Amino acid sequence: MARPRTDARRHGVLTLAVFNLLYWPYLLTSCAVLFFPALLLWLAGLGDPKKRMLAWFTTRWGAHYLAQAPLAGVTVEGAENAPLDRACVYVANHQSMVDILALFATHVPYKWVSKVENFWVPFLGWNMWLNQYVALKRGNLPSVMRMVRTCHARLRAGHSLFVFPEGTRSTTGQIGSFFRGAFVIAAKNKVPLVPMVVEGTGDILPKGTFCIRPRQTWVRILPPIDPAEVGYDARRLSALARERMATELADLRRRDAAASR
Repeated sequence: MARPRTDARRHGVLTLAVFNLLYWPYLLTSCAVLFFPALLLWLAGLGDPKKRMLAWFTTRWGAHYLAQAPLAGVTVEGAENAPLDRACVYVANHQSMVDILALFATHVPYKWVSKVENFWVPFLGWNMWLNQYVALKRGNLPSVMRMVRTCHARLRAGHSLFVFPEGTRSTTGQIGSFFRGAFVIAAKNKVPLVPMVVEGTGDILPKGTFCIRPRQTWVRILPPIDPAEVGYDARRLSALARERMATELADLRRRDAAASR
């Protein structure tokens, strides 16, 4: 159920100051506290290759920072499009660090592909290791090749993957060009490619700032694309996914603009 729409532009300076004064200490403290239940769940799930209990806990841990935050919320649309019974490659546009919190609200269990620096962040990064997310050192060919091999192995083991195909956050809010890695992996393994669109997060925490402006956000899960539709051609798969994502992002923005009037 969606929360009533909130807009950061309607919050006063004092409200935003108080929100940030309380939010950042809560985030840092709760990360330290919640890591230990995650560690216990990892230990309890040593016999489970998919670490289902840990994945369940991690999605809720990450999602609550936005989905349950005052003056904010996450609405997930198209949840029925996520094929939970098989391995897939999920992709989404990237506007802000907050995208990650919004995407956790889908509660879809996937292994994130993330830059290796994130894995060394205390508590959050350590939990990424526990969840067997996939590390990547940007611009390092051996690391890229190792990432690709790990992704193939994760898919063969029945795990889904998540990739931001733009590689970095957009500074304009528009969907940038895509790296082909996620699409090559989906095509090579003949697994569905599931596009998602995130909207609203760029207003909450724009790139280059640490001032949070809470508001309602949306995640829309689009129907899966079978790579067979494009003859297992990664370039065509990338173009098709980007086209559909751009269309849906424009639709979300039209709806948001109409609600603001």
